[in-house]
Amino acid sequence: MAKKHRQPSAPQEVYVQLLNMPGTKVLFWAVGECPYCGARHYHPAGTERDDPGERLGEVASPCGNGPYILALPPRPLRKKGKKAKRRDSWDDLDE
Repeated sequence: MAKKHRQPSAPQEVYVQLLNMPGTKVLFWAVGECPYCGARHYHPAGTERDDPGERLGEVASPCGNGPYILALPPRPLRKKGKKAKRRDSWDDLDE
């Protein structure tokens, strides 16, 4: 049985941003800060005709320090509308 410190750890998840190369149809996933070296890295995402979401997932870091998972940042929560706010205020009065 392997020791705990020798077992490979799960790759870290990094949030990416989709960028296009000016004057071309090529897209790149940009990693803001590498978890290993702190530099900015770029990974190919295909062309405008391709689905860039297919290129998300586990990739090797260009600095060679290990793999990480390319992921989109979480979406913000939706705001409540006027009706939902009114319902909440009426529910508070009933209690």
